[in-house]
Amino acid sequence: MTVAAALVRAPAAYVTLPDRGRQSVAASYGPLPTRLSVPLKAPQQPLVQELLPPLNELAQAPWRYVFQIRVPVPLVREQEAGTLCFLTHGFLDPDSISFREGMDALKRQIALVLSRPDDDSPEESPVTAPAPRGGRSRRAETPSALPSIEDLPGIGTFEIRFGSNLISLSAELMRLTGVPTGTQCPIEVFQNCMPVPDTDLLHFAEGISDEIQFPETDFAIENLTDQTRSWVRRRAEIEADERGTPWRLIGTLEDITRDRVATNRLSAMVILGDALRKVDTPAEAYHAAASALADALGADRAGWALFEASDETHFRIVQDWHSAGLPSAAGTYDRSDYSVALNMLEQGVLFSVRDAHENVWLPCLVPEHGYKDQIRSQLLMPVLSQGHLTHCLYIQCCTPRDWTDQELAFLRAVSDRAQVAAASLEARAHQQTMHQELAHRLKNTLALVQALANQSLRGVDNRDAVKAFEKRLVALGSAHDLLMRQAWRSGDLETLAREVLARIAPIERFHLAGPPVSLGPNTATTLGLMLHELGTNAAKYGALSAEAGRVSLVWSVVNEEARRNLSLHWREEGGPPVAAPQSKGFGSRLLQAGFGHQGSAAVAYPETGCDALFTLPLRQAQSN
Repeated sequence: MTVAAALVRAPAAYVTLPDRGRQSVAASYGPLPTRLSVPLKAPQQPLVQELLPPLNELAQAPWRYVFQIRVPVPLVREQEAGTLCFLTHGFLDPDSISFREGMDALKRQIALVLSRPDDDSPEESPVTAPAPRGGRSRRAETPSALPSIEDLPGIGTFEIRFGSNLISLSAELMRLTGVPTGTQCPIEVFQNCMPVPDTDLLHFAEGISDEIQFPETDFAIENLTDQTRSWVRRRAEIEADERGTPWRLIGTLEDITRDRVATNRLSAMVILGDALRKVDTPAEAYHAAASALADALGADRAGWALFEASDETHFRIVQDWHSAGLPSAAGTYDRSDYSVALNMLEQGVLFSVRDAHENVWLPCLVPEHGYKDQIRSQLLMPVLSQGHLTHCLYIQCCTPRDWTDQELAFLRAVSDRAQVAAASLEARAHQQTMHQELAHRLKNTLALVQALANQSLRGVDNRDAVKAFEKRLVALGSAHDLLMRQAWRSGDLETLAREVLARIAPIERFHLAGPPVSLGPNTATTLGLMLHELGTNAAKYGALSAEAGRVSLVWSVVNEEARRNLSLHWREEGGPPVAAPQSKGFGSRLLQAGFGHQGSAAVAYPETGCDALFTLPLRQAQSN
């Protein structure tokens, strides 16, 4: 490494300019006192470097600089010379050739930057600058000084000279970025605060390209002092000379963290809502909530715990989200190890920890990894059901963190959504269990009715009537089975027809056709009994009593008189000649009644077999 390169990496440096008999600091790099006043003592030989002891203030803690290397810098517009000073902790040989060559190169570059025509009049050096967001130059009226832009809270200003590799920062911008080098620093140091470097600023500062545009853009920055991350919006304009050559960039960085955070949290709530609509279990609901919290609040680990009423000594971390550098916390834990936190959670209190390694809810020691957990701060949100702790959402960070009221409110909102979604899924599962229990009891009831009928009607001489009654019970049970499988909400028409008719004759002897139609419980029960009656009659007297006979059941949805009707047409073919029944029993009255007073029924008996047409409003057929 050459001495010149070593000088560039000196712990600190500053440039002084003449100011009424004294020298004042114009720009600095590295940790230096806030107020640094340098007495005027230019060396006798303007091109000879001096090795001087540092000022008493610079030799004290925390700076402890041992040597000060002063380099005179002649100015084009001034008779007096400025001074470049490097502060080091060790000794450098100023007489070496590499040292002199390196210093000469640095001195020429600084002299070139300081001799820019800032004092030229508008007539001598007209300056042009671009319109906002475009990069095209516009004519400046007073190029003799930087625009008078004062810092506002959250808005810092900066300036870059083309090809200088330096950036000048305002006080507010230094606060936002945490750059420790003073008001002016190399562009590479400034770029350290950007996780994604701003290549446009780099290219302008390095003089790589003069065809750069600076549209308004947003990006993240990380404070170099406290490592906090924030979002800024950059606006910049280029100033060019009379030849159109860019020579200066001025701009602002506005802190938009609050707006960005609010937007991210709103987006997280929308994504969470979409995710909760797709979950099938309470566990999936709480995991979706943990993922939303980790993303919106920038956590290092987030998850949820389950507290089962049947286990009063343990709780489980079921699933969690964690960054690449952290292990998963999933596992079973002893409640007695976390009694303090659990007492608060059982009272419904949101538990907030800013910075603690003691009394944390999750263990500091992860046994399978064999090292202490890095968690420093966390939030614990309990979920209670009927006064008992059932679940807990948590988020954790590896750095101390002051949780804001907005973050706590966001955690509560996410927890409420997850709890509502989980409760809905649990209620649905409970309802399904109740339906299954009801279906089981109904089957037992119908079986009991059938057994009682057999016992009670054992002495009846008309066995045909007894068998017809039993078969009607079976048809009723088929309709109820279908409704139970659909949770008593609706039953598919074709499925019901197949189940009822298949008990009478092989299903291949039936032609079933029509669009998908769901039936409400009342209509499904009535249709099941009607199809049983029609199928039984066809098997006894009609088409199904002959080997070549066939039955057609066709349904359709038609628009009639400004309403939609469901139409079902039963027709028999290929059977023996039939005649209308002479007496009207239960079956005949059931078919004539159809689906009630809002519908219609037309039953005829041509020689080919029974021909029946039933209609009813579709809305009534699907009503629950």
